[in-house]
Amino acid sequence: MNPIRRVRDLAAGLFQSRGEDLLGFLRRRVRSDADARDIAQETYLRFIRLADPSRIENPEAYLFRIAANLLWEHRLRQQSATDLPASENEPITEHTPLDLAVSQELARNLKSVLSELPATPRAVLVLHLRDGLTYGQIGAQIGVSDSMVKKHLNSAVTLCRKRLRDLEP
Repeated sequence: MNPIRRVRDLAAGLFQSRGEDLLGFLRRRVRSDADARDIAQETYLRFIRLADPSRIENPEAYLFRIAANLLWEHRLRQQSATDLPASENEPITEHTPLDLAVSQELARNLKSVLSELPATPRAVLVLHLRDGLTYGQIGAQIGVSDSMVKKHLNSAVTLCRKRLRDLEP
């Protein structure tokens, strides 16, 4: 079967089986139904653009990961829009070059440390800290028990702390 057709069939199957769950997941995290539907549509579009779906072990979890990433992008866009000064009279906070260098270094270190984590602990950490999901919600999403979610989260935090300490000057 053609790989493009295989991806589209897989996406169609996921839409049929988990479309409402995905939409509910998004609706709980954004303020409007229209935004949730837009993000869901973009989720499926990005899923369809995959080059080789056979490499994905759990397409359902991958679909929700795409959606979570899009939620993050959506929040960043909203935050940057609200961070603009309300008027020309409102001062813009200036950051020193040192502030910028330190925050960029921290971001690079954090990105490096996260990339070193095994896939499941990294996903659990991101879903819990960034997306605010509970152990039960994470477990349901990735197919493990609450106690396994807790173990993955603990191992991720421990590894992150150790690696960040190693990276400190």
